[in-house]
Amino acid sequence: MKTILLLAFTVFVSCAPAANSDKTPVRHTDKTLLGELVDELITAMKDFPKETEEKQIFLKDLQMNIMGHKHEVFFCQAEQELKTKVSGLSGAKFDHFRFDKKLMRNLNMYNKHHVKTCKPADEDQVQIPLCAFLKNLLTSVKSAFSQVK
Repeated sequence: MKTILLLAFTVFVSCAPAANSDKTPVRHTDKTLLGELVDELITAMKDFPKETEEKQIFLKDLQMNIMGHKHEVFFCQAEQELKTKVSGLSGAKFDHFRFDKKLMRNLNMYNKHHVKTCKPADEDQVQIPLCAFLKNLLTSVKSAFSQVK
């Protein structure tokens, strides 16, 4: 009988959630995700050197408020652009844009929570340098951050 009680107690204790365990998953709020995105974009822009004309990377100039588009569509299209044109590039200056890094993870997590469908940006859109693209993305993230309650 004591063995059964001891076994039941062990199962009960092992199933109880730990109060402040490091392995407890953190629930990210929009404010947290957007705040981390702001920090990561600022860091990426500081670490990204000015490119010479022949080495520039161009991405589509995404428009934020065309026909009532909101931040969610803009962020989804921005994630697609970064994934297709920058994430696969090698070199230390592109480290921020890898799939497993905080910038891309947070952008992906935000999009998973907000976007049901995301159509790609039009192919005929104007192309802008990566630095200008990041500035536009940072401005949009800051705007969304200020609107979150």
